[in-house]
Amino acid sequence: MTRCLAGLILCLGTLARPGNAALLHEYETNGIALTAGFIPDATEIALGEPLFVTFLVSNRGTQPFLFSHVRNEIFRIAATNDAGQPVQSRYFGMDGNGPLREASVAPGKALALRVFLNERCRFDQPGAYAVHCQADLRDYSAGRQNLGQPVVTQFALRVRPADHDQAGRLISRWGRSLLTNGSPEEAVLALAEFNDARTIPHLAVLVTNRSHIGHRAVEALARYTNEPAAADALMAALRTGEDFVAGAAGKALRASGQADRAARAFLGALTHAEANTRIQAAWAIGWTGAELALDPLCGLLRDPSNSVRYAAAQAIGRLNAPGSFGALTNCLADADFALRVAAVRGLVHSGRPVDPSWVKPMILGGGENIRTYYESIDLLRLHGGALAAPGLASCLHFDDPSVRHAYNFRLVLALEFSPNGPKHYYKWRHDPNRDGTEEELAENRRILSEIKAWLAAQAAK
Repeated sequence: MTRCLAGLILCLGTLARPGNAALLHEYETNGIALTAGFIPDATEIALGEPLFVTFLVSNRGTQPFLFSHVRNEIFRIAATNDAGQPVQSRYFGMDGNGPLREASVAPGKALALRVFLNERCRFDQPGAYAVHCQADLRDYSAGRQNLGQPVVTQFALRVRPADHDQAGRLISRWGRSLLTNGSPEEAVLALAEFNDARTIPHLAVLVTNRSHIGHRAVEALARYTNEPAAADALMAALRTGEDFVAGAAGKALRASGQADRAARAFLGALTHAEANTRIQAAWAIGWTGAELALDPLCGLLRDPSNSVRYAAAQAIGRLNAPGSFGALTNCLADADFALRVAAVRGLVHSGRPVDPSWVKPMILGGGENIRTYYESIDLLRLHGGALAAPGLASCLHFDDPSVRHAYNFRLVLALEFSPNGPKHYYKWRHDPNRDGTEEELAENRRILSEIKAWLAAQAAK
């Protein structure tokens, strides 16, 4: 584990600082011997300055020590001011959002995990604070708390008044860390904590080159949309960012009244000789929501490249201009089923539920190994709302109880996971390598009969 080696190096560095060793405590129970605790990067900061805390655990035993965690949700951190009043928390608690990780600390080794203190506690006034940190080290795979007790550390933190010059030095230091293999995750957290336009060039690097953390950088840059450099970085995110990053950038530009400016910046690329450039431009413009871009995007629906046409259809939906609905529904009669699917995706992007009639031709005309067939089933199942199950059921071949053929099998599977759909998937008999027995065929006929009766009941409501 890379964090184990990094943790040992970090452990040696932090323990060398005066007073840090006193923050670590020994824990011995159930044959386990650990030295563990929380060590802050500093015990005195200026107001608004980011601060990280390192959780260190060193194994003094003879067996590996195991514990589980989802991100840093095993930690509970709180603080009180000098009047004994708790500070406001900025942490929403465990939501299970992320993979469960199993950490193993080998005998004689150490592990370090970093926690962003500002994300847990809001220090909004200068003064003295007492910070209480706790870690519950449980092994969820074994269903027990190996250590039998939490790891607890308390330390004092002094917050000075804001210091403009010190903030500038720290911003530069975090920016330099991006050029020297520093942690981009920590850098974006720290830079976003400063409400200071001097962070813009460093955040811009994160938006354009670090897409996996670009969303947080975009949120920070949204505070400075009147600064040309920030707006330019947000426009770069429209073109190259992941969907959730580009969406956040578009929202920030719309909120600052710069959607039209952003769209105009990409209009010229819609006629570029390279298809990929036209695709990127269409995607970028779609996120702006600028109505002036509707006609140019509609022009791309006649582009010689299939991929450009499909990108344009989805961009028109994201644009969600007054004419978007008409432009996309006109595509639903096109002979190209893939364009129809792209148009339906565009309609979903504009916030509309899927009408079964939009996708039914692709389902009825599809089958195994036909992409538009699978995509149409998924679009209806996921975005059809109350009409999803009746729409899917209406596509079944009720006179085909085949065990070998997969057409009805796929639809029965989709119905199983549709809102209020009939549940027969686990009884349906399917094997692509044989015709099936009379008993299996009879069972499939019974299921089709029940779904047909259910569908008739739905139509009568």
